[in-house]
Amino acid sequence: MARLAYWTIGRRTGVSSGTNSASLLRIGALSLLFSLGGCGQSVPEELKPAVDHYHLGTVAASDLTAADTSRALSQLGRDACNRDAMNTLAVRLERTGYRREAANALTQFVDRCGRMDGFLSAAANDLMAVSDYHAAVGVADRLVQTDGINPQYYFLRGQAREGAHDYESALADYMQTIALVPDVSHITSNLFIRSADMHAKAGRYCEAISMIHMWTSAEPGRANNPQANRQIADYAAHQSCPSSYASGDDSFAREAGKTIRVKALVNGVSGTFIVDTGASYVLLTRTFAQRAHVPVDNARKIQLMTANGQRAGLLTQASSVNVGHASADRIVLTVDERTGSPLGNGIDGLLGQSFLSRFQTEFTPTHWSIRPTGLKG
Repeated sequence: MARLAYWTIGRRTGVSSGTNSASLLRIGALSLLFSLGGCGQSVPEELKPAVDHYHLGTVAASDLTAADTSRALSQLGRDACNRDAMNTLAVRLERTGYRREAANALTQFVDRCGRMDGFLSAAANDLMAVSDYHAAVGVADRLVQTDGINPQYYFLRGQAREGAHDYESALADYMQTIALVPDVSHITSNLFIRSADMHAKAGRYCEAISMIHMWTSAEPGRANNPQANRQIADYAAHQSCPSSYASGDDSFAREAGKTIRVKALVNGVSGTFIVDTGASYVLLTRTFAQRAHVPVDNARKIQLMTANGQRAGLLTQASSVNVGHASADRIVLTVDERTGSPLGNGIDGLLGQSFLSRFQTEFTPTHWSIRPTGLKG
């Protein structure tokens, strides 16, 4: 299919008066060939400003002159920041197979007309569709910079980094995504499956199992999910997780209708924790983290979204967490960077799913119990 030409061959000058009619017919046929091309008609003048600005010369003329596309191009030629017109143009380009051209048009539109995050998200997805993951990372970076607490933007960048085979950076984005959702039960399985796969690619199969358990433990109905159980079994076949992955069991009394508080040891240091099955990670106050010698110097900075709002934190790991006779090693946790008592007087942290998901938990109005999951690996 010929590339789009913005010109037609008109009447030649310097043709001698002796030129015969056959030659003129050949010239006319050649003119018609270049004017119409193999793709249909040439582009009308009113469309050329937008076509030129968005570098759409690689798009077939027949596609550019289709009704919806030509109307959008005409509108953009008259009103450069017409959002509806750009949305229509991008959708039409995508549907006719011009994903890269759609991505370029969307990013140029944002550069010209200002912040329009939906367009940048679409551009990143278009770039991933043509396997240009590095460019998609760049677009997703722009989104994260404009809104650092939007979990969708971190997830999008994680997907792009995963496609670029930057697995550790992808995992960091996925972990950040999880931290920005106040209730882990609201997160779809896709995020945890991807996070688990990033661990597995690095040979950390026990950590991969933990990610799947974190999703299944968030809702009672997920406990027997066939896909999740197959994934856990597959990871367990690659690596036998040590007994310290999760061991011991215990039962605790609770007051009906009240927040569950429990004494827990983090790195052997005792603190008072609120059991929060909706929290993705174990959360420590800054003061308690220092007391428990939790490493923070090289911890990754992270944005947290809790039931009480947004806060800055650190993503790190405890050597061990014990609740009664139940214990687990190498627990991912977050540290609230605020000073004082951000969780309330006498509360040192939240006992979230990064610990609880290693166990089977059961809650009744008067008791709650904890025991290792049936499959440890």
